[in-house]
Amino acid sequence: MRTIVRFLLFVVLACTLTAHAELVKVKGKGEIAYTTSHFKQGSADELAAITEAKKDALTRFASDFDSARFVLYKKIEPEVLSNIDQYVTDYTQLDQQDDKASKRYTVFIEASVDSTAIENAIEKSSGPNAPAAAGTATANAGGSYMTFVFVARELASSKDFDAKRTTVEINESSEAGAQKNKVADDGQSAETGLDKNSVVKNTTGGNTEIKASDLTYRATTVTYVDNAVNSVLTKANYEVVDPVDAGLDVESFKNDFSSGDDISPGTRSAAIKNCKDKEISYIAIANMDVGLPEKDEATGLIRVYVTVTAKVSDLTPKFPKTVASIAGIPYAGLGSDPQVAKQNALNEAATRSASELVDQLRMKGVK
Repeated sequence: MRTIVRFLLFVVLACTLTAHAELVKVKGKGEIAYTTSHFKQGSADELAAITEAKKDALTRFASDFDSARFVLYKKIEPEVLSNIDQYVTDYTQLDQQDDKASKRYTVFIEASVDSTAIENAIEKSSGPNAPAAAGTATANAGGSYMTFVFVARELASSKDFDAKRTTVEINESSEAGAQKNKVADDGQSAETGLDKNSVVKNTTGGNTEIKASDLTYRATTVTYVDNAVNSVLTKANYEVVDPVDAGLDVESFKNDFSSGDDISPGTRSAAIKNCKDKEISYIAIANMDVGLPEKDEATGLIRVYVTVTAKVSDLTPKFPKTVASIAGIPYAGLGSDPQVAKQNALNEAATRSASELVDQLRMKGVK
């Protein structure tokens, strides 16, 4: 009976660990030069080639990181590579090549990279318990308070204006002539005549005025977007405060973004004052533009793009300063219909943009 109980506990623990590990399949290539007369399967040379393939898979995995996350990864890369089997949990050998002439052995694998382990290592090196870089902000042991407002907006109407053309025409005319004298046949009188040449010159010009389109947006806040952002910030050890609890007027953010690309000075001033009064260190504000649905030719599904512009302000100094920003990065979502595609795009945009902001904060030592 005890054996059965132990076995069940082992299965539950294994399932729990598996659920927390997110494995990403990445291909890798390893190549080594061997010094023996011929290559042997199962030898140290083969193991060395597989290790190189694992490292190559990790390099390929990290190449997809945004710039801020890549900088963070490079800090832990030596540790990751020296403990490669902790981060590449298993692999499948796809192919191998043995060039006997040059004595080079090459192996191709598909590795399972534990992205959760990579994230934990990054968090450990840049989290609240990590040493702060000189001149950077530091947080309390429990993390800094942060609030955020992510506004999603769709185009409600667009008014286009016809081009206005103004034409100016100048007409100039001139005449030139030559006088001719002719003596009459009687020799006593003369005839006088004048030959005339007429020249007309036309000059045209003007300008064309094109008025910008008048755009109106529907701006909303979306629960699953807020949940996605909240999850990223919480995992990064920020104490997230709901914007309502922070005293922010969310409707004013929505109204501002419905007619422009930024919030008004009044909305910003009021938000900063409320956050400072409640000792909230950071505020993240994002505008998420939802594009029109289109067909994805590769899958046949509907695709929607969401373009994110975001900024995180540090409110602890006398004057707020920007410590992280995103300028118009597009994220795509696929779905069976436009609504599903839009929801997936917003989820993707919220998660990845929040992660990008957190990576920028970590890179600067802002915790």
